[in-house]
Amino acid sequence: MNSTKMASFVLAVFIPCLLGFGILVMKNQVQGLEKQLVQINKSIQTDIKTIHVLKAEWSHLNNPNRLKKLAEKHISLNPIQAEQIINLSALPFEYEGDDSRRDLAQKNIANYVDQKKSLKKLATARR
Repeated sequence: MNSTKMASFVLAVFIPCLLGFGILVMKNQVQGLEKQLVQINKSIQTDIKTIHVLKAEWSHLNNPNRLKKLAEKHISLNPIQAEQIINLSALPFEYEGDDSRRDLAQKNIANYVDQKKSLKKLATARR
């Protein structure tokens, strides 16, 4: 009997101590996870603010008026003239003999230019 009383006393003391220690460890883990959650939420808020700033910068950089001014300043393009446009029939789509595609294109464009005298100076101009 004496040993059963002693065993029950040890269990009565040891089990609550073990449960208390387990609860303490779990509490510390929960507090650590809560700290991580707060850091992650702060990081998310910072990222959201950064995204808003980047969207504002992107809309400024893609402003059509701004792009038009930059294009006029840095790219010297002239408007397309009607004489620069040729018919689709002037381009080669079939190979003839040993002629390369480039040679055929030059022949077809030369034929088209001969038909349209106003295009003659564009055909001889070098780009």
